Amino acid sequence: MSKKKGLDIDVQKILAWCKTNIVLVILILVSVGAIVGLPQLGAGWTQELEDSLSERAKNFKTMDDLMKTQVEVPGMAPAKATVNQALLDEYIAITSSLRGDAELVVTEATAMNRKNYEVLFSEAPDKLFPAPNDDQMQTLPQKFYVELQGEYSSLLPLVHAGSPIDNAELASYLEDERVRFMEVNLSTRHDTQLTKEQRKSLEEHLSKLRMARLRANAEDISIYLDAAALRVPAFDTTKKSPPVEHLFAWQWRYWVMADTLGAVAVINEAQSVLTAPIKHVVSISIAELPIIPGDVFDDTDNRGSGGGGYIPPDDGDWGDFGGGSGSGGGDSGPIGGPIGGPIGGPIGGGDAGGRPGGGGSGDSGGKPEPGAMPDSFSGRATNPMYDVLKVRLQCICDTQRIPEILDGFAQYNFLTIIDLDLRPVDKFDALASGFDYGPAFVSQLTLVFESIWLRSWTTEFMPEAVKKALSISNEK
Repeated sequence: MSKKKGLDIDVQKILAWCKTNIVLVILILVSVGAIVGLPQLGAGWTQELEDSLSERAKNFKTMDDLMKTQVEVPGMAPAKATVNQALLDEYIAITSSLRGDAELVVTEATAMNRKNYEVLFSEAPDKLFPAPNDDQMQTLPQKFYVELQGEYSSLLPLVHAGSPIDNAELASYLEDERVRFMEVNLSTRHDTQLTKEQRKSLEEHLSKLRMARLRANAEDISIYLDAAALRVPAFDTTKKSPPVEHLFAWQWRYWVMADTLGAVAVINEAQSVLTAPIKHVVSISIAELPIIPGDVFDDTDNRGSGGGGYIPPDDGDWGDFGGGSGSGGGDSGPIGGPIGGPIGGPIGGGDAGGRPGGGGSGDSGGKPEPGAMPDSFSGRATNPMYDVLKVRLQCICDTQRIPEILDGFAQYNFLTIIDLDLRPVDKFDALASGFDYGPAFVSQLTLVFESIWLRSWTTEFMPEAVKKALSISNEK
C-alpha cells in the first residue's frame, strides 16, 4: 500500500519541542496576540481617553463658570462670586433672614389691614358665613342686620360725632331769652313794639346767645356727622331675606366705612370741632364692592341729609352731580382740580361744556357718567393678593392742616388718594346753618382714595358667589 502525499506532522514531536522551548513559545504567542489584539485595544483606549479629556474639559468649564457666577441676593445688587459651600451657607443664612423679615411684614400688614374687624355670625351655632343652611337663613339674616346696625351706630361715638343744634330747639331757646330780655332789661312786655335802639340791643343780645350756644355745642363734639351720612343698607325684615352674598358685601361695606372714620378719629385726636383738622363729614360713598351696587354720586344720593351742612354755592351747571348751597342736602359738585376730571369721569378727559379740568367727552357736554369713579394713577387693580375699593369722602376741614390730613389717611391703612378737590367755605354762611367751625380758615375737601383689602383674611368666610364675582379659585 502506498503512503498519502502531504505534510506529515508529528504532534508528539511538536509538543516535545514546545516543552523544551517554552519561553520561545510564549514569546511567539504574545507576538501574535499583540499583532491581532493591540489595534482593537488601542481603539478602545483612545475612545476612553477622549471621553476622559472631554469630561475634564467640562469640569474645568464648570469651575470657570462657578468662579464667574452672578449671584443675586434679594434686596442687594447682583455680584459675581465663586460658588462654593461657604457661599451657599451664607446665601442660605441671608435668604432665611429675609424670609423671616418678609413673613413679619406680611403678618404686620395683615394686622394693620384687618385691625379689629370681625366677621359677624361666623361661628357655630349661629354661623351665617360662608354657607348657611336653609334653617339658618330663616333667622340669622335678621339677627345679622340688627348687629350690623349696632356696629354702624358705634362709629358715631368713635369719632365723637354730633349734630348742630336743632333749629326748632334753638328758636325756642332764643324766644324764651327774648321774652326774658324784654321783661328784665327793657322793662317792657314781650309783645310791645320796640324802638330802633331797643331792637338793636335785643338783636345784639340774642346774637351773642346764639353764638354762645353754637360754640358750646361745637366744644362738646369732635366732628359734625349725622347718622344718615353712613347710609346703612336698608333691610325690610318683613320681606324675604337678602342672599348671604349680599349680607357679606354689606359687612365689607361696614369695614370700609369703619376704616374711613377710624382714620378721621386718629387724625382729629378727640379734639373739639373748634380745633380739629376735620370738622364736618358731609358724605362718604363707597364703590366697586362685589355683588352690591356702589353708592350713587349724583343729586339723588342725598349727601349730608339729616345733619346737612353748609355747602359752598356753585356758580355753574354741574349736571347730574347736584350742587348749590343750603343745609341738609345737595352737594358741591364733582371733583375736578389739578389732577384732572371730576369724580364720575376719567381723569384728564376732554371738556366740551363744563369747567376747565372737567372730565367726560365732547358728546356728553363735559358731564361724566353718574356713579363712576375717576381712573387711578397708581396702576393698582384687584388681583389674587388683594381687592381694590374706592371711597369718596367729602368734608369740611382746616385749610392749613390739609397736609396733616392727607398723611393721616396714608398712615392709617392702605389708602392712596387718587383725586382731590378743594373749595373755600364761607364760615358766616355755615354759622347760619348752625355749624361753628372755630377761628381757623376752612375749606370743603373732597377726596377719592383707593382702599386695599388683603385676601389673606377676607376670603376665609366669603360666600361662593362673592368669590366667583372676584374670580377667586378655591384651589390651594
